[in-house]
Amino acid sequence: MTAPSPNAPSVRARLAAQAARLDAAMRAAVAQVTAALPVISAGDAAAALEAAAPIAVRCPARFLEELAAHMAEHPDALASGSSACPPVLLRLARVLHEAGHPVVRPGCASCGVIRDDLRQLREEGRLCGPCDARSRKNSTCGRCGATGIRIMARRPEGGICSRCYRRDPEVVEECRGCGRVRNPAARLPDGGALCIGCWGRPKRTCVSCGTTAPAALVSEEGAYCHLCYNRHRRPLRECGKCGRTARIACNARDGQPDLCDSCYRGPEQECSRCGRIRPCARVTSGEPICSTCYHRDERPLVTCARCQRDKPANAYWPIGPVCMTCYNAIVRAPAECTRCHQRRPLTGRDASGAGICGPCAGHDADFTCRQCGRSGHPYGHGRCAYCVLNDRIAGLLTGPDGTVAPELQPLTGAFAQVPLPFTAINWIRQSPAAAILAHLVAQQRPVTHDLLDELPPDRSLHYLRQTLVQTGVLPQRNEEIERVPAWLEHHMAGKPARHARLVRPFLHWSVLRRARSRAERRQFTGGSGREMRRRILIALELLTWIDQQGTALDKLSQDDVDRWLGEEETQRRYRVRYFLRWTADRGLSRRLTIPLIPRQQPARFLDDDQRWQLLQRCLTDGTMPVGVRAAGALVLLFALQLQQVRHLTAGHLTEKDGESYLAAGRRPVLLPPRLGVILRELAAQPPPRLMIASGPEAPPWLFPGRVPGQPLDLHSLINQLNRHGISTRPARNGALAALASDLPAAVLADFLGIHVNTAVRWVTYARQDWTAYLAARDADLRSAPDSPEEPDDQDAPSR
Repeated sequence: MTAPSPNAPSVRARLAAQAARLDAAMRAAVAQVTAALPVISAGDAAAALEAAAPIAVRCPARFLEELAAHMAEHPDALASGSSACPPVLLRLARVLHEAGHPVVRPGCASCGVIRDDLRQLREEGRLCGPCDARSRKNSTCGRCGATGIRIMARRPEGGICSRCYRRDPEVVEECRGCGRVRNPAARLPDGGALCIGCWGRPKRTCVSCGTTAPAALVSEEGAYCHLCYNRHRRPLRECGKCGRTARIACNARDGQPDLCDSCYRGPEQECSRCGRIRPCARVTSGEPICSTCYHRDERPLVTCARCQRDKPANAYWPIGPVCMTCYNAIVRAPAECTRCHQRRPLTGRDASGAGICGPCAGHDADFTCRQCGRSGHPYGHGRCAYCVLNDRIAGLLTGPDGTVAPELQPLTGAFAQVPLPFTAINWIRQSPAAAILAHLVAQQRPVTHDLLDELPPDRSLHYLRQTLVQTGVLPQRNEEIERVPAWLEHHMAGKPARHARLVRPFLHWSVLRRARSRAERRQFTGGSGREMRRRILIALELLTWIDQQGTALDKLSQDDVDRWLGEEETQRRYRVRYFLRWTADRGLSRRLTIPLIPRQQPARFLDDDQRWQLLQRCLTDGTMPVGVRAAGALVLLFALQLQQVRHLTAGHLTEKDGESYLAAGRRPVLLPPRLGVILRELAAQPPPRLMIASGPEAPPWLFPGRVPGQPLDLHSLINQLNRHGISTRPARNGALAALASDLPAAVLADFLGIHVNTAVRWVTYARQDWTAYLAARDADLRSAPDSPEEPDDQDAPSR
């Protein structure tokens, strides 16, 4: 049974009904949110709802309908903190809270922890996973009959609890020291058992402090107790996580690197409160407790004066107690005090409710950095995050000789101007890219593209390379082309040398040569780079298959090639024709025939009604993000490829005589007024706040990405359009078919900037006869007042 066509009336009706239901649900939810929060606009409310209930999920209208119905029944749902609500309200409260709106995030009805995945709904509200697991401890011990316990071991009479396990005859033994029957803690050389009370580590006199205690180190000088060992003799090594040279708290084992005191989180034990295996404290006391249970059970809960949640107090200010989240939000965003007009963290309020600083409110807490005098952004020991960042940068970029290499000085200046110092500190401490940079600095070799190419290619290396390029440490280069040789060298590791002797010349003399020539004429996209790598991989597949068959490349016959191609039902291996043609031209193989990859006819389309409906939504729906509206309209109207869309800059948008033009193809295209307004609004938006800003030579992208100097990632742009119901392939196919039915191939190629052969194929697919077009064009030329009329036959001179 075949699936119905997307153009079938039933399918169109169903999609239209789904879109109408989604629009109605979105309007109802926006109305409820704006009623609960009068300070939020309809556009911001719609954006928050789209983040809380992504359009890409199955039946998003149902979640919005549940939310609207719940908020209609409970108008204070965003302020009450009750978790007896739909799951979408949990995500919406998080989005609004992160945006700075006065909402109270619901928490677990049992422990109060604030999470988005409170999946279990009970009468009292939703529960988190640990509380739900504790509530399910309903097993019965088969030995003592205790109920509500967890099973520790299985015995013939059934599962037994932890208390019975510690007394189980199969576990306990008679202690050689005290004679009691207990769990063995250690064994003597003859196999006898000692309990935990009888066994003890031998004690020695510490040569440093004179204390008699168990020794942590016995050296030639004598024994050192644990305290003196940690202070004086503990070796300093490079931490495998943060890269700093410090005291190692946990030695490398089981594939884990050395961890310093700052990175080590404690031994992983079963928490005595929640039963989870987590880093715990109080391990030696026999009652280990994880940090979550400690903060939940041991620290008292108070109502935060800012978010109104019952949480452990991190500080007591004039406005009242504040939790850790609100504490960081205030001290990291100093503002102007209404009394002293100084930029400080506003920890109090005056009689009118306006924020005032601590000194004006009579509070002696000082957030001024002792080193630079900056107020706010405290990090520790009286210093701000910017001063700490400067020290971390110096430690990161200073080589073994104690100096920073001259070529890395621009990077130092870029770090000093970051808008988010805490993010930069965490990046230096945790990011793999920072670890790569520290490794390069330690080598004391000039940082070049060739040096980076020696490292395994991954996303961290790509981010580091672009950061160095944007800060001026490295020159610009065509990354899609120039990174392929390094990729090949890493890919050839472990491969036969005879394969490398064939593939390397093929890459450098054929593939890269053609790619560089093409890049001089037109833009070289990421898809072209992937095609280059596919051809190399297919060539390596063939060489591996030849070795398996026990033959050689120069003896490869047409039957062998046909048999190899027939092993797969796909046409992926047809790309080997480029490699075999290159080897045949150099006498390395016979002249063999490889079929061309047949061009597939487009199969998925949006009909005109669907396309115009989506286009109308992109042009008029102010609740959609402006980037999604612009990209969707360019695809639906002009059939632009997303690779082309994401590389658009503000320079491609021009104005003349009050009209907006977009230079997407070979000539500027006149834009509809609404689309021109959207693109101008998109160009006027401030760039995203990156840790390292893009350099002055970076293009002003209309769709900026998260990597410095790079546009938005293609997959991210596709996901954004999909979340709003715009499938790019059917949308572009529908737009191309419509344009091909109205324009000749030459005009279509010039209009969109595509190859003329591509335009011819689309026009042929549209099956449009251009005879009428040529006749109409000839009539227009004849009727033009300034065009010379061609003489009639009777006016033509006789021959």
